Amino acid sequence: MTRRRLRLPAAIAVFAVVAPALAAQPEPPPGSSAVAAIRSNARHFGATVKQGSTEFGRRFAHGAREAGQQFHSDLHQVGHSIHHWWDGVRSSLARA
Repeated sequence: MTRRRLRLPAAIAVFAVVAPALAAQPEPPPGSSAVAAIRSNARHFGATVKQGSTEFGRRFAHGAREAGQQFHSDLHQVGHSIHHWWDGVRSSLARA
């Protein structure tokens, strides 16, 4: 993939995290300064990104754990099937 193709999904992901935080922000009071509003928005943005990142990490770890367990279960089933097949081969050779 080119860099251009990689940047677009990243921008969409950032927008998906930022949009709800910015939409939930109340309008600043009429007497507050622009610097205070920027600082407040930056704090909220940072908290939202941190929360989203933490949630993503939890979901990723949970999914990886489930995938590992499923892989182990499938591998065990394959081993059981091969063992069963090999027992059948050995018994048919013993009868011959």
